Order: sequence, then C-alpha cells, then structure tokens
Amino acid sequence: MKRTGLGLIGGVLLSLLIVGCLPEGVRVPQSPLLRSLERKAGLIAYVGIDGNIYTMDQGGGRQRAITDDAKIPETAAAEFRLYQSPAWSPDSRRIAFIGVRGAQDTPGTASIFVASPDGAERREVFTSQERVPFYLYWSPDGERLSFLATVIATGNTVLQTVPVSGGEAQVVDAGQPYYWVWSPDSRRMLIHAGGEALTPSAERLAFLTLNGEVVEEGMTVRPARFQAPAWSPNGRRLLLAARTTEGKSALLLADPQGAVEKELATFEGTIAFGWSPDSKKIAYIAGEDQQPGVVGRLTVIDAEKPMAVKTAQEDRIAAFFWSPDSRKIAYFVPSVLSPTPEPNQAEKSARSEQPQQLTVLLTLHVFDVQRGRDRRIATFQPTSQFLGILPYFDQYQRSATIWSPDSRNLVLPAYASDGKPGIWVVPASGAMEMRYLADGLLAFWSWK
Repeated sequence: MKRTGLGLIGGVLLSLLIVGCLPEGVRVPQSPLLRSLERKAGLIAYVGIDGNIYTMDQGGGRQRAITDDAKIPETAAAEFRLYQSPAWSPDSRRIAFIGVRGAQDTPGTASIFVASPDGAERREVFTSQERVPFYLYWSPDGERLSFLATVIATGNTVLQTVPVSGGEAQVVDAGQPYYWVWSPDSRRMLIHAGGEALTPSAERLAFLTLNGEVVEEGMTVRPARFQAPAWSPNGRRLLLAARTTEGKSALLLADPQGAVEKELATFEGTIAFGWSPDSKKIAYIAGEDQQPGVVGRLTVIDAEKPMAVKTAQEDRIAAFFWSPDSRKIAYFVPSVLSPTPEPNQAEKSARSEQPQQLTVLLTLHVFDVQRGRDRRIATFQPTSQFLGILPYFDQYQRSATIWSPDSRNLVLPAYASDGKPGIWVVPASGAMEMRYLADGLLAFWSWK
C-alpha cells in the first residue's frame, strides 16, 4: 500500500516535470493528483447547473457556494429563483451577480448582488420589477457597477450605474444595441450606441462624463461597422472604427479627447478589437458581419508600428481573449457538426417540419504573439451560455477573462461526452488534456 502510494506520487511528479519540455503536439493525460499538487492562481466563479453561483480554484478545491437558495421550477407555474452573470471586481475581492425570482402569477423581481469570494458579506445593491439587468461591468476603481438592463414595459435597453457601497442606481443612457468602455480613472465612458446596420439614425459615438450629472459629448466621426470601443489600459489612447473621408472603413487610434491620431488599418465588413494589457499591442478580427459578432482573420499590430503585422493561421476566428502577460491570445474557431442520419432518417426528416439539430463545436487555439506561432489546444462543445457571449466578446473582454492570472491556464464551460455541462480547465501550453472541475454552465477567472 505504501509503495503504491509513493509510486503514484512519483508518477505525478514525473508528469509535472515532463509537461514543461514536451514536444509540440504531445499531450499528457490528466492525473487525479495533479490538481492538488500544481500551483494555483486566483479563483474561478461559475454558474452551477442548480442555478447557484460558486467559486473554486483550478483544481476544483476551495469550493464555496456564494448562493444556495436557487430554485429551478418543475412546472411553468412554480416559483423560481436563479442566479447568473458572475463578474469579478478589478481587485478580485468581490463578485457581482444577477438574481431573478418570481412565479407565474406574481411580478418577477431582478436584483444585483455583491459578495466576497467565500460567500460572506452578500449584499443586494439593486432591485427592480421594471428593469431586468443582463450584463455587469465594474468601474476600474471598483466603486461602481455599470450594467445593461431591459425595460420590461418597452423592451428598450438602458445603461445604469449603482454604487457598490450602497445608494441609488442612476440611468446613464439608453440605446440598442449598446457598447461602452470605462476610462481607467473611472470618470468617463466612451459609448457606441445604435449599430450602423440596425438603426443608422440613432447611431452615436460619444463620451459620457459621470460627475453627479451625466454630461454627453458626441464625437464627430461616423462609426463604421463595429461594436465595442476600447480604451488603452494606461489611459493614453482610444481605439474605434469609423468611415474615412475616402469612404473606407478604418481602425483608428485617437487620444483620450477623441482626436484621431492615425489610421491603423482599413477593412471590409466589420471589425472587433482589443488592447493588450500592457497597452503596447492591438489585436483585431476583421471579416464577415454576423450581426452580432464577426468571423474573420486575427491580426496583431504594434500600436506604435502598425506596419509590423502578425497574423494567426486560421481565417474564420469568432472571438479572442488576451492573456494577462500580453504574450498570448486565446482564440476560438467555430464549426458545425451535422447529425449522422440513421437509415431512412433522411427521408423522414424531409417529411418532418422539425429542423435537424445541429451541434456547434469550438476549437481553441493559443497564438504566441512574440513568435507569431499558433497551437491548437482543444476542440469541445461549448455550453449555450458560453456560446451566447462569444458574438459580444469585444464587450465581455472589457469586463471578464477566461485566463488564469498567471497566464498558464484557461477555463472553459463545455459539455462532457455524457452530455452533462461542466467547467473545465486546460493549460495554454496544450501539453495536457482538458480537466473537468465541476458541473456548471458559465465561468470566469478572477483578475488576480
């Protein structure tokens, strides 16, 4: 017994040693003991299949229930209570999330809560029966939460902020669709409201100054097809897409007052972009407009030398996320898997009015920005909650991350082979297989 245990530990240590020097394309199976021996970085917040919010480390340990009173209704008339959309504060000491509750014959209520990662100090900071929040985004100083909410009576979308320490929520703006980025000092927002293709007359690019009253200052440029603007993490530059005087669509670099400094690239179709965390590089996907979202090739440029271009090998990329150390980019390539028809099934399906169920798969790649090299990491079936955020990845990457704080691992919500949704981690090196952690629907890693 003792000898067997030592043998197991020895095998795990050997696995840990060889993972760092494996040739490309070779992978080591996950070991049950690796999860307890490897170095941990930050925590993962996730939505469980029971509708509650949880946290855990990358080994599946230190699991804490932030909520434990979710109710999934067994009938259409039954009472329900569900939690969703976990969002880490910038210092990773708090988690915000949305709760909805109600029953068939009573008005529903939507709330925003803030709690510590162990579930203590849970506090309701917003509640409403008229407005339903669906996206949360912390201010960089961690003092306020901004959020989008649907107005039940009209179906319109409003942008609101609420002090995390308590106080009245404030309606800041309205529009649909709506995208924004905080300035690093938390005093202003750069907003893009109303998409060019959907509501041209309501389309706006503007600064909102938040100092008690909201002061809007519109930009004079005409937006091209894009969703979320970007503010460099060091606060010195802006990224946006606009029409040039020649009628082309261009990715533009601007100063914090909105004055255009230079044209970085022109493009056809639509574009989505993001700054590296060190503010030195810019990544963008330019290609087919998916309304919402974009599919195309991923390009990385130096903000000061835009002619120095590096391009990922895949040409149908749907989303990307920068690693915290600015050295790597995780990106996703979607594909559709058609069901294999059984004998005579094709004839039956042709007569049926029910469309065949298609399965969307994602292939995760990691692009080494310094070397300009790609590595395929995993192909998996994402949960519908994760798949649903990818068309809006350019907004979500301002408020959430799938990377571990040490840039070594990624968290993925995906279905297991038995069809059960779960939370998995996978090394960015591609040297090990995906590791199952817990049943769940959506997960994000803490910033620190």
